[in-house]
Amino acid sequence: MEFNILQSHKGLDKQLEELGSDPFDGNSVGTSLFMTGNMGPKIKEKMGAAAKKAGMSRRDFFRSSLGLSAAMIAANEVTGMKFFEVGSAEAADKAAKAEAIQVARAGSDFIVDVHTHVCTRPGHYQLGVNTSERGMWFVQLLDDLGKAFGLENGTRDMNVENYGRLILEESDTTVGIFNPFGFREDYGGEDMIPMEYQVGVRDRWPDNTIMLAGGLTPNQGVDETLERLNMYADQYRISGLKLYTFDSTDKKGWWFDDEALAYPIWEECRRLGITNIGCHKGIPFGQFYARYAHCEDFDAAADDFLDLNFIAYHSAWPYHNELAALKGFKPQRKNLFSEVGSTFAATVTSRPLECAHVIGTLLRDLGPDYVLWGTDSLLWGNPQWQIEAFRNFQIPDELVEGHGYPKITPEIRRKVLGENAARIWNIDQKKAMTAKADILASRAYA
Repeated sequence: MEFNILQSHKGLDKQLEELGSDPFDGNSVGTSLFMTGNMGPKIKEKMGAAAKKAGMSRRDFFRSSLGLSAAMIAANEVTGMKFFEVGSAEAADKAAKAEAIQVARAGSDFIVDVHTHVCTRPGHYQLGVNTSERGMWFVQLLDDLGKAFGLENGTRDMNVENYGRLILEESDTTVGIFNPFGFREDYGGEDMIPMEYQVGVRDRWPDNTIMLAGGLTPNQGVDETLERLNMYADQYRISGLKLYTFDSTDKKGWWFDDEALAYPIWEECRRLGITNIGCHKGIPFGQFYARYAHCEDFDAAADDFLDLNFIAYHSAWPYHNELAALKGFKPQRKNLFSEVGSTFAATVTSRPLECAHVIGTLLRDLGPDYVLWGTDSLLWGNPQWQIEAFRNFQIPDELVEGHGYPKITPEIRRKVLGENAARIWNIDQKKAMTAKADILASRAYA
């Protein structure tokens, strides 16, 4: 499986061309995604009728906040299952929609996005100068995603300034946790996104961002890896790691449970007080070996380092059942977490049944205290559409009865959206919310 959003959402390019692709407009991005894939034509037809009922042109309706609500209602009708708890007035009356938004914010106003990126660097990426052919392949993949959601210059626009605009100003996100890409063998001997560049995000918004380190692989040498880890801790005051077990070295990859290669890293993390260790699991990129995207190596590591938290980014989708089993068969575990970035976004609009199975499996087997919110933005443009989709998302009764999944209660929603991350990162919620209010106030008077 190769992660390509344009293949997962067939027809997205046409929808964005019709509506106009503004990356800062979360409504139009989310609505466009609902009108793609196998269900897209039927959803679009129903939304056309909803636009007429609201007395608006199709284009204006689709671009409005009403359009996103209408898309969710249409998805319920097309599937015959209630995946979204949305009232009909929210798709017809702007005042009713505004009220619904305020009610939703009151119930889950503290949001920690555990999975965010900037995706450029000084000098950007130049084939044959600072980037190999394989490195350019990855850049092109990310470029295509950014351009699909209206970032005209792709990864060049996934910069520090737009991080603040898209994530902290234009969405309800309170705290963004961000990490770099490594793969330095493909990027002129330095990480694809160097620490010295991405730290600019935290410098600009210190109370609303948390920085993780990445780019570490023991295949570059255990001693070198430990030296860089200590440098990251001392110089950049990192708050955790987000790693990749597939890499660009000749060895191609490594495992979290390798006692010779990985365990020295976890022991050093323990000494340094670094307790949150994430890893890209699932969503295997085409140029790397898929076996390293599986999560069985979390099993021994989580047992042997009970004081460290191991976080499977992307929830290991489409291997999420393997991740869930690691807790399902060892229910006493309290240090195994999942994060839903890109997994939720890739499935909720065009494949809500699959999304419900993924979220339901994680909540049932890992538990509501161990699922973390993430959007993988800036790759998906403004994350607000994802936030609104999750605030309204529900696991249908048929799946609850047939699979034993829990319903998503307001308490579970609060935990996933922010409280779980705040617990393991020791985030001062009141301080972060005050700083968020200051950001919004500054924007209002800019």
